[in-house]
Amino acid sequence: MKKLQVFVSSTYSDLLEERQACVETILQAGHIPAGMELFAAGSETQLETIKRWIDASDVYMLLLGGRYGSLDPKTKLAYTEVEYRYAIEKKKPVFAVVMSDAFLDTKITQVGRACMSSNESGQTRVKREEMVLATLGSLKNMIFPALGQT
Repeated sequence: MKKLQVFVSSTYSDLLEERQACVETILQAGHIPAGMELFAAGSETQLETIKRWIDASDVYMLLLGGRYGSLDPKTKLAYTEVEYRYAIEKKKPVFAVVMSDAFLDTKITQVGRACMSSNESGQTRVKREEMVLATLGSLKNMIFPALGQT
């Protein structure tokens, strides 16, 4: 089986546990995780670094929760949206996990409403077949089969 590099995209502070679960599962599956928290930016802009890493990755994985995320100053779009559009443009296989309403309600209880601004518009833009996450424990069961299809 070919080792895949998987770029993991999500908002950061509200999905720390979910990102960590993705990274661990990708490693357990024998693949290589990549994401903004795993590398340091040098003289490049954040967006240049992101695009370079997406280019070097075999798969783009999007975790979509309740936040829209930090905005790229140039495009005024969330970095996750810019990343997603770029991955589609580059014809990367896209695997999206959308957090269910019940999952988001639980997250709000845990991390507070301040971390959870609306991302309804971002959720409607995900055009690929996505999987809806109900519990953190089910994330591993979603990732293994998706990586096997790539």
